Amino acid sequence: MKSVDQVIKEIEAGKFEPIYALIGPEKFYHDRIIHLLSEKMFQDPASRDLNEIILYGTENTLAEVLSQATSYPMLAPKKLIIVREFEKMKIQDAEIFTKYLNKPAKFSVLILSIADAPRNKIFQAISQLPGAVDCKAIPESRMPQWLMQYSEQQGYPLTPDAAHFLIANVGPSILALKNELEKLINFKNEPSPITIEDVQSTSGMYREANVFALQKALSRRQLAKSIEIGHLLLETGADATTINAVLFAFFRKVLITAALRRQNVSPAQIKQKMHLYDFQLRDFMETLKFFSFEQLKKVLVLLHQFDLAQKGIRTDTSKNLEVLCYKICRT
Repeated sequence: MKSVDQVIKEIEAGKFEPIYALIGPEKFYHDRIIHLLSEKMFQDPASRDLNEIILYGTENTLAEVLSQATSYPMLAPKKLIIVREFEKMKIQDAEIFTKYLNKPAKFSVLILSIADAPRNKIFQAISQLPGAVDCKAIPESRMPQWLMQYSEQQGYPLTPDAAHFLIANVGPSILALKNELEKLINFKNEPSPITIEDVQSTSGMYREANVFALQKALSRRQLAKSIEIGHLLLETGADATTINAVLFAFFRKVLITAALRRQNVSPAQIKQKMHLYDFQLRDFMETLKFFSFEQLKKVLVLLHQFDLAQKGIRTDTSKNLEVLCYKICRT
């Protein structure tokens, strides 16, 4: 399979394959190639409207795909057919489809978007096409570098702390990170570096009804604020088990940090040992101003009891999120 960069260079040079198979979980690359092909193939919106067809593996049939691919374009040299979630389409006549793969129409470009290709003969044949593209996810270790490079290209440099913070809270999805970054860019009045403070104040990660806002309030023993945020979270349909998982993971790492500090391990060594980002270390060290080692152990017990209550193993007030907030802040 070709790399994404290789295919993008070919498309920008005006070289189009009759069939593209975008294979892999990173939807950002799927969308980028589809957008670039559409942009290069059609010079005006009218020709695009007439000749760009979007189908879905969950809704359309193979017969409909082949019908579109073999019908002539209107007022344009080529037609573009995009099939999203192609791996979910039932291929009832593999022989007809294989014939088309071997001899595709010259007047159309067929894009098969495949997040997770099944291991069968049809998809093996698709992966061998000249237009097969490897859209694998970027390793998480390389994600900060990619995000900072992408942000730089947009004219808004992203500081390392801000990049790591985004990834830690949004997750290792390029498409989701791109969308979050676009919100930040729209917020900025003029091109300037995006800092972790910008991310915290504008990206929505610390808006009122957010588990990370609850985590921050609890870590500072802000009782009224934590109860308010907890109430808002439940009102907006947040899952209590998920909330607990985030809080447990956070306070467990703070407890490990506290244990290392008791052994006179320096913050720099803690960061290295625990593979922390700078903003994580700052959060943990700030939390240690409000909780002792013994208090942190009690917090983890409370969170464990809350988890058991959510699963029906306990039936007392441990199930109440507001009570949990009170107990943590008054530990």
